[in-house]
Amino acid sequence: MWNQYEIEKRFEQHIREIEKRSRRAHWYEKKERRGFHFLPIAGMLSALALVVIGYFLVSNALS
Repeated sequence: MWNQYEIEKRFEQHIREIEKRSRRAHWYEKKERRGFHFLPIAGMLSALALVVIGYFLVSNALS
């Protein structure tokens, strides 16, 4: 027959193993990000496009 102390020790050991596995899995899931980040590039391109469109609209309106 098991006593309460043994049950708690086994439970704590089980929790430690689960935490260890979850930390290891989280470590392996991390991926290195390399290359271009498309969000800043897309923002800059859209801003540039608005400037070009505005330039042509203003230059056509003034002439």
